[in-house]
Amino acid sequence: MPESRIGAFAKLNVWGMIKDLLNNNVGILTLSGPPVGGTSGSFVGKAGPGSLLIDYLNAVLYINTGTLASPIWSNMGSAVSALGGLGSIGNAKMTYDFAVDGGAISTITPTNSPTIPLGAIILGGVIDITTTLTGAANTTALGFGSGAQVAALKAATAVASWTAGTTLVLIPIFTSATYYKLTAAARMTMTIAAGALTAGRFDVNIAYVQGN
Repeated sequence: MPESRIGAFAKLNVWGMIKDLLNNNVGILTLSGPPVGGTSGSFVGKAGPGSLLIDYLNAVLYINTGTLASPIWSNMGSAVSALGGLGSIGNAKMTYDFAVDGGAISTITPTNSPTIPLGAIILGGVIDITTTLTGAANTTALGFGSGAQVAALKAATAVASWTAGTTLVLIPIFTSATYYKLTAAARMTMTIAAGALTAGRFDVNIAYVQGN
C-alpha cells in the first residue's frame, strides 16, 4: 500500500494531514465549557501534545501543552498580543504533586507546568495548598529555572507554612514595584532545599499580561 503520510505528497494533501494528526494523537476537539487538566482531566489518553480544544460555550481556544497521560489545557487567547490590541489578563496554572514529581533536593519542573511566553509580565498570584507538604527541615522556593530566577515567585519558605487548606501569596502582589517580566519563555519551577519532601500537593495560579 503506498505511503499516505503528508511528507510523501508533493503538495499538501488533506488525507495525509489527517493521518499525521491521528498517528501523533493530535486532535481538534470541542467541549461545552473549560477543559480540566491533569491525569483525570479532559481527553486523557486521547489528546496528545499540540491538540486543540474549542470551548464553544465561551468561544475560547485551548492547546494541550502537557502530555497524553496528563493534558495541560493552556488558553491560547487569554493574553493581549505584544503587538497591541484588546485582550484580557492571562492565567497560568502549575500543579506540584509529590506522587508525580518527587521531592528530592533539587530544582523541579513539575509535569503540570505550562510554558509562559517571552515578555509576559506577572502581576500576581496565589499558592493553593491541597495536601500538606512534609519533609524534615525542608524549604521550598518558586520561580523559573536556575540562578536568581529560582525564587522570583516565592522565596524559600519553611515546610511548616505549606499546610493543606491554606493559601500563600507570591512576591508579585499586583503593584508595579513587584511585577516580574520574563526575559525568555519559561515554565514555573520549585526549588527544594535543606531537606527532601516526602508528601504534598499544591497549585500555583499566576495572572499576567503580554509585554514586548
